Formats: sequence, structure tokens, C-alpha cells
Amino acid sequence: MITVLTVEAALQHTCATFRERADRGDITPAERDLLIDGAVLLAMHIDDLAREGRADSAPGWAGATQPEPAGRHERHLAAAAA
Repeated sequence: MITVLTVEAALQHTCATFRERADRGDITPAERDLLIDGAVLLAMHIDDLAREGRADSAPGWAGATQPEPAGRHERHLAAAAA
């Protein structure tokens, strides 16, 4: 139950932030709507994981090695390539 309340509070805060940014003109209303839709889908996924008791595990990473963080020189190369 605590996870649901935490996710709900985070979702409300995130949606409010997206609305404020759209009101300021930082993002378009269409972008705001897409971001809110994505936040809702993410919140639903987290809620599902919490109900299944898997909220603490990293789905899809079991047994897989996680990538190492990029070094400073790699980040600059990646940014220049983008």
C-alpha cells in the first residue's frame, strides 16, 4: 500500500510539472500529453511490480551484466556523435 501511495504522489507531482512547463511554453500541449501518458504507464508498471512482489528486483536484468558507466571521454564522443 505504501508503494501505491508513493507512486501516486510521484505521478501527481510529475504531471503537475509537465502542466507547468506547457503553461510556460517550454513544451507543447501535445508533448505534455505524451509525457503524462508515459508517466501513467510507468506508474501502472511499478504498481504491477509492487503487487507481484518484484518492486525491488530489476526486471530483465537477472543474470545479465549491467553496462559500466561511460567515462568522461566516452560521454564527450557520444555527445559529439549525436
